[in-house]
Amino acid sequence: MLLKSQDVSYCQFVRQFGTRSEIVSGVNYQGNLFVRGNSYPQQQRQAAITEMRRSYLDPEPAVACLLVEDGDIVTIWYEDRYIIKVVESAQDLVKYFDLAQLVEAMRSPQGVKIENRSQSFRLPYLRCLIGREAVDWMSDRLAIDRSQAVALGQRLIDDNWLKNISNQQPFQDTDLFYQFCMDK
Repeated sequence: MLLKSQDVSYCQFVRQFGTRSEIVSGVNYQGNLFVRGNSYPQQQRQAAITEMRRSYLDPEPAVACLLVEDGDIVTIWYEDRYIIKVVESAQDLVKYFDLAQLVEAMRSPQGVKIENRSQSFRLPYLRCLIGREAVDWMSDRLAIDRSQAVALGQRLIDDNWLKNISNQQPFQDTDLFYQFCMDK
């Protein structure tokens, strides 16, 4: 089915595989939920149609597909039976993130910048990150907005993964220092 972007609602879903859940972007069309497949420039629209037909006919059972035109891009969307919930709020979204996996990614070499830091004449704080930089990283890496990243940072504090160096609550999108509890 070929649709225009205004015919679908873009949203985020919680997708469940066994005991693991993840947040994915998708579309809602007439109450059915679809996840993103391949995107093509408008000039390759026929290739997108061919792929969509092949995807619909190949698997058993057949998977419902949509082709959505959004400006100069055509995207294939696949119905997904692993979706368990439409995300409706920042709090709804952040409760589904696997915090252990998130902390591992944040502490990795590609994660948030963690280093020894100091404020004026005080002794240095060891292995700290800056709240604003953590929000930047979560927004970019997890494809969430800044308010959702702040809510996720607060969940890290609430669940004792992260602490504010000065023990101030709540998590903030500012230059405050934070430290992972395992780095104390």
